[in-house]
Amino acid sequence: MSVLQGVPVTSSIFYFLIMACVILLAEVIARKSSFFNRLTTPKHDTLEAESIVNAKLKNRHEMLDGLRGFLALGVLFQHAITNFAYFSTGVWKITDVRFYRHAGGEAVILFFMITSFLYWSKAIAQRGQVDVKSIYKNRFRRLAPMYLFSALLVTGSVLIQTNFQIVSIGEFFKDILSWLSLGLITTTSVNGVSIIPINAGIHWTLHYEWIFYLLLPFAAIALRGGWHRLVAIPFIALVLMLSDWGYWIIFLFGIAAAHIVHVWPRVQWIYKSGPLNVKNVVRNWSVSVLPIVGLLSIYFIHYKPYGVPQYVVSLGILLLFIYGNSLFGLLNTRAARFLGTISYSVYLMHGIMLFAVLDLANAIVPIPTLTPVLYWSLILLTAILTVLVSTITYKYIEHPFLQKK
Repeated sequence: MSVLQGVPVTSSIFYFLIMACVILLAEVIARKSSFFNRLTTPKHDTLEAESIVNAKLKNRHEMLDGLRGFLALGVLFQHAITNFAYFSTGVWKITDVRFYRHAGGEAVILFFMITSFLYWSKAIAQRGQVDVKSIYKNRFRRLAPMYLFSALLVTGSVLIQTNFQIVSIGEFFKDILSWLSLGLITTTSVNGVSIIPINAGIHWTLHYEWIFYLLLPFAAIALRGGWHRLVAIPFIALVLMLSDWGYWIIFLFGIAAAHIVHVWPRVQWIYKSGPLNVKNVVRNWSVSVLPIVGLLSIYFIHYKPYGVPQYVVSLGILLLFIYGNSLFGLLNTRAARFLGTISYSVYLMHGIMLFAVLDLANAIVPIPTLTPVLYWSLILLTAILTVLVSTITYKYIEHPFLQKK
């Protein structure tokens, strides 16, 4: 710890140290838990490399599964440094610290792109004949249970803070109804109390995702060919006319990725298939530097996230992962698959866990008086608790609904 004395609280070194600890914890849980061991064991362990590549192209893009966990953790780190300022000023404002701002911002961008890429890819395969019932049933089972559980925790926290005194029955009823929209309507307060510091306001992204799912069957008509292609025009025009078009256009980049992969389903130089020998492994690892170069370019191009140049580079990064780039093998690890599996729980729970740990700590010792090492020690504790809690919520809340037919 003495090595870290004098390191500012905004230093990125804490990100890498804590991330290493989380990866180690994830590896242990994934191996020791029979439930997660089964879920994180690739079904193709005994297949030849060529068969593995074909399975990826025809079924799921496994690097994206491994990527999701790290994206969710990136948002946790952004909110960790945001919380430090919040306890100092009493004002919740997403951090301007460049590294951590991009850690969360780029994560959201890639999340949106992954969503539109996967669902538009299915729409392309179905030639625009989207199975509406299947999509909405799948999305409800995937998103609703954990979302409602986190909403219950947030509402409970607010009621405890207000000594269970309802300020306005009508307003409280409206707050509950907004929760029941499953994120379509963004909830910002409950019983007159802002919930942004309690859950870091992360549910705002679900508003965009739900609207994307609702519009998907109509937009997919453009894939039926002929005059149906004209349907795309009003949708693109609508996106560009909206005040928050900067977020909506991210989904268009994910759709572009789906068309690119449809035309070029395999790019040999990104992931070279063949025997699992040293030559191929070294070659594939050497290409893994490209996403890092892309992320660094984004970091230096934009002081703050969300801009078209960043989306263009992010599209390139996403395509690298889609085509099999494993980031030096990291996304192929059991730890990555485990973190990807619980990523939705991590995303919804991390803000609540940050609030719980930091609020309790602040009652003992004011957060602004903590040294950077002590503050980030609390974040390490929070990250560990978030993973442990998410392990439980995935197994007992998410997974049972995902198994329903």
